[in-house]
Amino acid sequence: MLADDLRNVLEELYKAGAYRVPAEEIYWPQDLHATVFRALNMQYITRREVGDGRVEFSLTQAGYKAIDAEIPWSYILRRRLRAFFSFGSGR
Repeated sequence: MLADDLRNVLEELYKAGAYRVPAEEIYWPQDLHATVFRALNMQYITRREVGDGRVEFSLTQAGYKAIDAEIPWSYILRRRLRAFFSFGSGR
């Protein structure tokens, strides 16, 4: 069971597109910023800094499960392809 504020953070990211969503496109009020950090620490979301200084957020598999959202095939495919290519490179 998720706290309401944590669920709100995850659902807002899900509504915004869930994958590599620019921070400026997500509405997280000031009072939810601590909850965003909690979601990052709990590995429900990831934060990625892009070369031009922009920040993007994505839901993780745990984040999708936490809000009972179906994990899209594109997410599964990306993970499998990444695993396949890293296996071939000897990492």
